[in-house]
Amino acid sequence: MQAKDRSASTGSGLGGAARHALRTFTLLLVLLLVASIGLVIGTGSDEAEPSATELALAEGSAAAQALADTAATLEEASASADAGPYGALSEMLHLHAAALRPPGETTAAPSPIFSAAEPTAPASPATAGPPAPADFLADLEDSYTAAFEAATIADPGPARVLASAATAQWLYSRTLAPAGDAAVPAIPVPEVRYDDGAPSCAAGTTLEPAPGMDGVRTAVLAEQRASYAYEVAAARAADPGQLLQRMAQHRDAGAGGAAVLAHHCVAEPLPAAGYELAEEFRSDPDGALRKLEEQLVGTYADLVGVSAPGPVREWAIRQLAEAVHYVSGLPAAGPGSAAFPAFPGIDPSEYPRLMEPGG
Repeated sequence: MQAKDRSASTGSGLGGAARHALRTFTLLLVLLLVASIGLVIGTGSDEAEPSATELALAEGSAAAQALADTAATLEEASASADAGPYGALSEMLHLHAAALRPPGETTAAPSPIFSAAEPTAPASPATAGPPAPADFLADLEDSYTAAFEAATIADPGPARVLASAATAQWLYSRTLAPAGDAAVPAIPVPEVRYDDGAPSCAAGTTLEPAPGMDGVRTAVLAEQRASYAYEVAAARAADPGQLLQRMAQHRDAGAGGAAVLAHHCVAEPLPAAGYELAEEFRSDPDGALRKLEEQLVGTYADLVGVSAPGPVREWAIRQLAEAVHYVSGLPAAGPGSAAFPAFPGIDPSEYPRLMEPGG
């Protein structure tokens, strides 16, 4: 009996040791698993989520790349027909795709803009063909509308590129619309207006210049100078009608900027009795006026790039599109000319990678 008891006791001890070893092994395994999960979680937490600006750039880049490929296809299909300047548009869109690509990305991410337009099945050789110009115009409108909207909320630097690219795409869509039996699109950016009868400043407030609104004051001053230049040109012209009309447009644009300043309780630059004009104005008034208009494009593009999201930037985007639209309608303007740059208001030398598609 004693031997039997010793045998049972020994077996129980061995079983307990085994169970203890198993528990220890299991605990170590659990700790190792927890530690590995912690490393994975820690690694994930260190990677910041893409910002709204980065997402907008990625979507804009993908949209431009898809449009560039489609435009190239349309250009090949229209080689023997006058179907629009798709070749130049494709090159411009390749630049947009490169410029809008977020830092660190080598390829553009898929964009929801084109998700509905992608075919559900490959086209058969018998039915394959270039896309319809009307469908391309609809996709182009989606692209520049989204870029304009993104420009109102993006960080200042990218906002300038988004607004400029959107303006260029919108201009091309106006050129292509008649050939595609589509309506010529208006500026898809609402006007910013303030009710003069409802001032935002407290009664008795003295309006003074504010450093944060220098860009708006610069734009207002540029509009005042342009209005004066057209007034002088009209006084020397045999038929001043169109010059006086443009003078009034610049005067109204300056008043719109002054209203933006007043809404923010900032003093506007007072109009001067006269402004110094370039010497070129005497020998080539048309060329001098054109330069003034082109300078205004840069002024508004710069304002987009230094203003925070809000009414000031929205006003600047609207003025940028209007200024570029006017310049594009001047003599000798057209797709492929200096009046149709890939990035209106921005010197491409500021962005070396814009010089090479995909660079």
